Order: sequence, then C-alpha cells, then structure tokens
Amino acid sequence: MRLPEPEYSFTIPSVHDDLPLSCRVYHPAIGSEQRPSTPDVTSQWRTNGIVMAHPYAPMGGSYDDRVVGMIVDEFLQAGWIVGTFNFR
Repeated sequence: MRLPEPEYSFTIPSVHDDLPLSCRVYHPAIGSEQRPSTPDVTSQWRTNGIVMAHPYAPMGGSYDDRVVGMIVDEFLQAGWIVGTFNFR
C-alpha cells in the first residue's frame, strides 16, 4: 500500500541542535472544487485532523512505516487531514 503524495512537505529547524524535523501534510482525496476557499465555507470539507506519530525510531520506525501508512490511509478515506513527522 502506498500513500498519495503529500500536499505539503517541509522541515522545522531545531532551536537546540542542527537536526531538522521532517513533516508531511496529507489532504483527503476530494475534488479541489469542494475545498473551501474561505474559512467559513466548511459544509463539504471536513475540518478534522490528526497528527500521526510512528513507532520507536531507534528500532527503524519512520513516517514511511507500513502500519503508519495503513492508518493514515484510513483517516484520509474518512475525510481527515493528516500530519506526519519523523522523530529525530
């Protein structure tokens, strides 16, 4: 199972060390014509979202983990916005 391309991919710089935090944001698979153009138009686009963390990083977990992908896919199909990140 492969996730769709994220809507946004970015990094957040650390204030304590030189390790950036890699992040991705996925939007549910609905037509762009249904996405609200203004914040008050939300009738056709859910505004629920989650931040999905992955299994223990030192043991090989990442935001590309298979189990994370399955859970993210379920939330996307339910219309949720999903954010993932890689623990440093």
